[in-house]
Amino acid sequence: MTATCPICGAEQAEGLLCHACTTTLERELGDVAAIVAELDISLSKQARIGNAGSPGLARERTPINVGTVDPRWILDNVLGTWARDIMGEPDARWSPAFVPSRSPAITASRVMLSNASLIRRHPAVTELVDEITDAIAQARRAVDRPADRVYLGQCYVETPDPDGKQVTCLAELYASPTACEVQCKVCGAEHPVGERRAWLLQRAADMIVTVKEASSYLGEIGGIKVSQSSIRGYLHRGRLAYRPGVENGIRLGDLLNVVMDESERKSA
Repeated sequence: MTATCPICGAEQAEGLLCHACTTTLERELGDVAAIVAELDISLSKQARIGNAGSPGLARERTPINVGTVDPRWILDNVLGTWARDIMGEPDARWSPAFVPSRSPAITASRVMLSNASLIRRHPAVTELVDEITDAIAQARRAVDRPADRVYLGQCYVETPDPDGKQVTCLAELYASPTACEVQCKVCGAEHPVGERRAWLLQRAADMIVTVKEASSYLGEIGGIKVSQSSIRGYLHRGRLAYRPGVENGIRLGDLLNVVMDESERKSA
């Protein structure tokens, strides 16, 4: 008796998920450990900037991640849910080759790799594959951004859904460093790059960061080049002062005011 693979539609004699789709899923699950390691590095870099400012939720203090959901949490939640479902099967097994990890996502991926035969026959295999591959894709995108793109925050444009209800577009915006406008790939809204840069800098004004982080942030997000030596010069001349919260930290808004003031004096 043959069955049809619910993912690709190929006819196959065993289970519900064909061999090719099973191999693809196993490959994705096998990449989870490396993706989690990259996420830890990427998110820890953002946290060092975002957690240094005024009190409040991390997402309120970090303009880069305002309104976003941690892709690591999504990965842990989605993979963990399906792993628990698989382990509830009578024939589920834990292979001694896969030891538990401190990362829920890695442990869950190992559980599922040990039980590929159960996944193939799972009654909800379509949902399982869709949710797992989507969670892995989101995590991979978070650590695999093109180097020649500038992050400009989330869209936040309100548009009507098919039922006429207003919904906020949370798509992330990336643009070429030389672009004047960027179009949201989800809702199609056009955003002036200059206004988006200014908005992100305004949101970041109260962040307390190191000199190195300040130079990097103004350059990458605001498109404003200011060297670390220039910032230290402002501190030495008393135009800028260290702020509590981070050792040798400065308020990003203070630096921005100094830089803009200097720019105006030079152009006068």
